[in-house]
Amino acid sequence: FGTTTFVGYTDETAEARVLAVLPASDERVEIFLDRTPFYAESGGQVGDRGTISTDTGTAEVTDTTFALPNLRRHVARIVDGTITPGQVATAGFDVERRDATRRNHTATHLLHAALREVLGTHVKQAGSLVAPNRLRFDFSHFQPLSHREVAEIERIVNSQILRNQGVQTETLPLEEAMRSGAMALFGEKYTEQVRVLTVPGFSKELCGGTHVRATGDIGLFKIVRDEAIASGTRRIEAVTGTDAFTRYQETEALVDAVAGELRTSRSDIPVAVERLQEELKRARREMDELRLKLAAGATDVSSNGDEAREVSPGVHVLAREASGIDAGALRQLSDTLLARIKSGVVILGRRSDDKASLIVRTSPDLRERVPAGQVIRELAPIIGGRGGGRPDMAEGGGSQSEKLAEALEASYQIVARLLEQNAKQLAV
Repeated sequence: FGTTTFVGYTDETAEARVLAVLPASDERVEIFLDRTPFYAESGGQVGDRGTISTDTGTAEVTDTTFALPNLRRHVARIVDGTITPGQVATAGFDVERRDATRRNHTATHLLHAALREVLGTHVKQAGSLVAPNRLRFDFSHFQPLSHREVAEIERIVNSQILRNQGVQTETLPLEEAMRSGAMALFGEKYTEQVRVLTVPGFSKELCGGTHVRATGDIGLFKIVRDEAIASGTRRIEAVTGTDAFTRYQETEALVDAVAGELRTSRSDIPVAVERLQEELKRARREMDELRLKLAAGATDVSSNGDEAREVSPGVHVLAREASGIDAGALRQLSDTLLARIKSGVVILGRRSDDKASLIVRTSPDLRERVPAGQVIRELAPIIGGRGGGRPDMAEGGGSQSEKLAEALEASYQIVARLLEQNAKQLAV
């Protein structure tokens, strides 16, 4: 088809000749023009949307990409009439959407410079996405950003926005651009002539994207996320302009709602939250203690027949379920119950999140005859799992919580059998 002359740095609309109209998927077509103001997706910036019209039809452009170097493809849906090759067309992008994208693209350059100022010159761009509603910037760094660092980066970027410094663009030979101090993206291939974007006194980079005329056009900048995406690589997501303002409004509304629920002033929210956390911790401790007492039978609650059974002269086994307490409390309960029966074995089980867990405790005098680890290795398979441990204490778990009662009941026979079996071996 030839090539497409791009006029979108300066013009919002352009008269063009239709080079070709090709069918695409989902009832869409690909329109090729000899001139276009539409920016094609590249350098992390998304492609423009808008309309292409001729005397006989109108198309709604949903994306713009490169079909080949210097040949732009307008992915569109014909909404009225027909468009055919050879016709003269009027092409115009969605100005509001482009303006939002410009804000985010220039903000990406300010963010890059701010990151290098706050974190260090080891920061290098590793990727980006510039869309109308957000910007995403990937960069080399070895640890999460602290709250102080995020705040300082936001302060620097917004300070540059308040300066309302004019943004300068010029086309230079690549070598001259590099000598002037312009930053290039590592691994990117550049042509002999490159476009340099400069925010005087702050940022200078090679960039072919679209940008605001002055930093003040960005309006506002707010970081919304910082996360690791690979070893040594982090990702920041941010919003600008009206999206940033909406974010601040939502945050203000949230703070007001929290202050109202806590019946305190905005400035006293941290103190109120800390007080509630302490009260919650205290309540949880008291609840755990009560559950432990109930499980240990320290109250007047009936034991419902789960008293210790004598499985051999002087040897008692106590097996019971103790759901409702955590793993730490279960171990503490096993200590208490083992002290009560003095000589014997305690087996406790609990259910949590459709899983079952077991703990076996053996008194010192029975560790050779009934090792806890041996008991758990026979019990755990019953609940669909496995376990292990020392002669005095062993733990295990499984996914078949519905068989916990069966495992607890089986523990009496297992202990009795091990007593008899190991007694014969010791006698030999």
